[in-house]
Amino acid sequence: MKIPVRTLKRICISQSFRPAVLALLLASLAAVSGCSSGSSVSDIIVKPITFTDANGTPLKTAPVSLTTSQGTYVDVTLTNDPQLLGADWSAYCGSALPPGAPLPPGQTQDQSCGTFTPAHTMSGPLPSYVTSGAGYVARYTAPPATPKLGTVTLYAISTSDHSKFSSTTLTIGGLPISVGFAPAPPATLRAGTTTQLRVVLNNDVTDAGVNWTVICGSSDCGSFNPAKTTSAVDTVYTAPATAPEGDIVKVTATSIADPTKAVVATITIN
Repeated sequence: MKIPVRTLKRICISQSFRPAVLALLLASLAAVSGCSSGSSVSDIIVKPITFTDANGTPLKTAPVSLTTSQGTYVDVTLTNDPQLLGADWSAYCGSALPPGAPLPPGQTQDQSCGTFTPAHTMSGPLPSYVTSGAGYVARYTAPPATPKLGTVTLYAISTSDHSKFSSTTLTIGGLPISVGFAPAPPATLRAGTTTQLRVVLNNDVTDAGVNWTVICGSSDCGSFNPAKTTSAVDTVYTAPATAPEGDIVKVTATSIADPTKAVVATITIN
């Protein structure tokens, strides 16, 4: 039988009912008219993101960086989540957000910032009777290429209230670039003649390639066409018209994506 709301409100302030009856009526009023002072959406607290293993056991040392395509497990605990809806996961790797600014609700996940599987989890911690992290733990996989700013921010956002969230930032680094001649340049070259040079780059995910330069003891050390190539693409080196002082030139191919990586060859000009 339904009790009119007006009657229930009167009951909320009445002290003449027996405790058991009053408790029952107050429970009915809470569901109908909000007479109860229990938890609400505004009370939700999203605790800090926790890095775990696949079963939800927290790691002794939380990672601060990942390499490209590397994965890690995360979970999050929410308190005062009235509907027990858990958290939605998202990643952001664009320009820096203002402090405390969450991702816009419903934003499509940017694959270039990495992915979560699944993208929604229940609130932790895992119950003692659970033997698997399924449903409570998400696997974050870093993007295959280093983000432009080199960092990714992970968000755990309350499903009940998108203004409540927790976040953590990771540095994403790629595997080191390596540069090598393929094949090796000639050891000697006649003045004024040409030769084809080529390098192969490993882990150059942006395919930026190399810049070619040459130095010697004279003002004319030769030239390249083109002076910039990508991996496994030839450049034509033209030796100087006359042998330079010391008879040698040093040819260098320098990675554009990581200028600390380069390869050098010494050629004798005769």
